[in-house]
Amino acid sequence: MSSRQKVTDLLFAVQFVGAALFCGGYIMRSFSDVTGSSVAQFGLVEMFLLFQLALTVSAHRTSPSRLTEQAICTYLFWFILMFLVIAVVLLNPAYRWNEKDTTTAIVALVLTVLTLSFNYANGSSLKDPFIRALFAIAYKSVPQVLLAWKFLAEGASGTPDLSVYVGHATILIRLGQIYFMGKEAGWDRNRMWLWRSEWANEISWLVATVAWFLVS
Repeated sequence: MSSRQKVTDLLFAVQFVGAALFCGGYIMRSFSDVTGSSVAQFGLVEMFLLFQLALTVSAHRTSPSRLTEQAICTYLFWFILMFLVIAVVLLNPAYRWNEKDTTTAIVALVLTVLTLSFNYANGSSLKDPFIRALFAIAYKSVPQVLLAWKFLAEGASGTPDLSVYVGHATILIRLGQIYFMGKEAGWDRNRMWLWRSEWANEISWLVATVAWFLVS
């Protein structure tokens, strides 16, 4: 086993542990406290994961590799865990959908219409990596900025410290995984836009983190 393979296998393993810690922290907290939590935002995270998964599958079809297989497993694992987070939040009787959730959903809908209009005007395919990345950013990065607004308005005690810090760690680890995917098989458009949408994810999570710090 090469040193690079050892590193990528370690990143893959740590990513799974990080996902379990992030979502596990949210699940445990959500049984008792859902202040600042947004089902609209969590639901859009699921959409983000599906588009990232689509980019990863296309990257694998373009240049099959062990690393793209690991990335596919990574996004699938996150999708399952986030579904559990949503379920627990909804089971808490204290959770109430409010105008901030509605705003997040409306913004996502508007961005969806704009992306589809751009796609139609340019004669692009919905399978185009750029279009898929636009959807991913619309469903994750923009809602995370709106989550910062929700934190500032309502508080963020429903978001545990562990999930905030591990959230950054797992995004950076995924960026590392994607970097090695590009080094291994070349930077096709799927890998490139997968990389860029994860960077947008990290930047917007930093914005949410600043708001979280201000109200914690």
